[in-house]
Amino acid sequence: MEYDKELKALQTWLKDTAGLNSFKRGVGLKLARPVVLFDSPGRSRARHITRYSYVQTVQWFGTLYVDNLDEAIKYQEALVQNLEDKCGVLEVKDDAGNIVGRLKNAELKFKEAESLDIAFTLSYEAAYKRAGWDTPVPQIDIVHANLKLKPE
Repeated sequence: MEYDKELKALQTWLKDTAGLNSFKRGVGLKLARPVVLFDSPGRSRARHITRYSYVQTVQWFGTLYVDNLDEAIKYQEALVQNLEDKCGVLEVKDDAGNIVGRLKNAELKFKEAESLDIAFTLSYEAAYKRAGWDTPVPQIDIVHANLKLKPE
């Protein structure tokens, strides 16, 4: 799975769940509130599941910008409740709408803030595959059959 697909899945989830627009943090962004800005993600060392697949824990850091406290509470409750309803699993879809992966054990933690700029951390586990050896499929050339006859 690609990082861009993960971010697109998170942005789609934010829009569908709470109606929040979200963007990657950039230089000179002037956006109207309420909005979510994502910072660079943190990734942990991968754990192997099988020979050619592994799981990596990913943490996205972001900030929720709101106008008042009521909005902050409304968005936080909607996002946390939706994650609980989905049992911490978010689907990653391609452009055609087909499911190409899942983000499992998703957990959203909002941090305390003294202003209406609320930092949060969204962590999940993503499974990846790496290319295996190019082993050819064995071909059968000749089939031999042995017959043993018992003397009568």
